[in-house]
Amino acid sequence: MKIYILALLLLVFQSSILIKNLAIFNFTPDFLVILIILYTLNHNLKGSLKFSLFVGTIQDLLNPTSIAFNLVSKTTLAALTYGIKNRFYLSDMLMKSIMIISLSSVDIAIKIFLTFLKTGIFYVTPKFLVYIFLNFLIFYIVQILNENR
Repeated sequence: MKIYILALLLLVFQSSILIKNLAIFNFTPDFLVILIILYTLNHNLKGSLKFSLFVGTIQDLLNPTSIAFNLVSKTTLAALTYGIKNRFYLSDMLMKSIMIISLSSVDIAIKIFLTFLKTGIFYVTPKFLVYIFLNFLIFYIVQILNENR
């Protein structure tokens, strides 16, 4: 239950004016993507899918213009993370770095694809690299803080 409250708090923080003012090229890290990845690395598939469904649904309810974008992307991320965690030894920071960069790229690709299906516009910009870097940076900071505990 604590993780669901943390997800709600991160969603409020991510949506706040403070974090929007600190945005780089109008991109902020997606704390919820990082939370879903970290949760999935430490839990089973069923619990991870339930958690990602909750997070995606809440995000989509707060943004009524998107049609289940976050629901699809967050659930796919949980399933991919679970598949990766069972195939690779993820105690190495290099493997975790590759994983977070890859999964952030998948998150963007899913949202680009769903936007294309909805609007017919295929929008790709190099600024998405900033999003990937910010997610990697936040993930790396969380990992360092977690190892120092």
